[in-house]
Amino acid sequence: MTDANRDYIVQEIVRFQPRLRAFVRCLLVKSNDVDDVMQEINAVLWEKADDFVPGTDFWAWATQVARYKVLNQIRKYGHERLIFDAQMLERMAEAAKHTSESFEERREALQDCLNKLSPAQRQLIDLRYVDGHAIERIAEAIGRPAGSIRQTLYRIRGALLDCIERRIAMGGVNS
Repeated sequence: MTDANRDYIVQEIVRFQPRLRAFVRCLLVKSNDVDDVMQEINAVLWEKADDFVPGTDFWAWATQVARYKVLNQIRKYGHERLIFDAQMLERMAEAAKHTSESFEERREALQDCLNKLSPAQRQLIDLRYVDGHAIERIAEAIGRPAGSIRQTLYRIRGALLDCIERRIAMGGVNS
């Protein structure tokens, strides 16, 4: 493999990691298996990098590898009650693939919309969802009633959803 091909494969693996992780997470019964399966997928993508033709659809190739790895993981669940057959897994994988195709676009839209929040709104979002603080702790820290914090977060989430949907409807351009 040439250095250029190696660099390209590394860039594509890195670029698609969040989307691929979301895809795998949709298919696995046990969420704690995602990291292990992702490691296996990344190893196969790297080992088979010479088979990939630059300029073709990396996402399609990566999801096919992921499907096989997820199917292998599900086969390991054989002793458990809830098992999906290969046909059901394929249908689920196809649905997850379509859902995850918009993942990156929605993530970018969310980031853009978060950047448009006022500093006070952004602080509340960060305290709750980045730092993981309970509403009551946030209320104490900023000296507002918990009910007021809940209502404000509800409104901010609604505004973020509207912003994301507008941005996507406009083809990803800033709105």
